[in-house]
Amino acid sequence: MTNPRKMVQNFKNGMGILSGAMPETIPALGAFINTAQKEGVLTCREKELVAIGVALYTRCPECIAVHCQKAFEAGCTRAEILEAAGMAIVFGGGPVLASSATLLLDCLNEFEK
Repeated sequence: MTNPRKMVQNFKNGMGILSGAMPETIPALGAFINTAQKEGVLTCREKELVAIGVALYTRCPECIAVHCQKAFEAGCTRAEILEAAGMAIVFGGGPVLASSATLLLDCLNEFEK
């Protein structure tokens, strides 16, 4: 079992440390990410569902945890997140299925509360 909240907190802590150590690079990357994630033609909800699929496909545990939490915060439902995971499984096969059956389910159970 994984502790998704701890994963998200560790990621945030690490980003803070990197921002201090790389003051020109990490904040610039953060600004780009914030711009890309803003609502536009796609809603924040839709963008988080895309992010879930990409995070699963690339098998980035921290990305899966962060974007699962953000998807719920954006108003996504468990069913929508699982449907996005299904599309990632179509493209990524067994490895994405494994991440979905383990880490994603842990995240859903934790962040849906």
